[in-house]
Amino acid sequence: MTKNAKALNKLLSALEKHSIVANADKSSMKQIERATSRVREAASLYLSSLPAKKAMPNPFLDVLDDRLDDDTRATLAAEWNEAVQKIQEKPEK
Repeated sequence: MTKNAKALNKLLSALEKHSIVANADKSSMKQIERATSRVREAASLYLSSLPAKKAMPNPFLDVLDDRLDDDTRATLAAEWNEAVQKIQEKPEK
């Protein structure tokens, strides 16, 4: 199994577990936070498994975190776009 396929499987598993915990009547905040953390870790692992030289856009970039205001979201998006632009401008060896 490729690195990308393993990362995808881990992300799917983390999302499934998060859904179970989030929908359970007796889930504690600690369980929900732990499940959320695992989803974030798995998403990061998945992103890092994508080929960097293709400069693929982040598929999670438009996922809104309601704890962030619009200015912060705009700043993060601009930083991401700048990073992608730098990668695309690098000359190939």
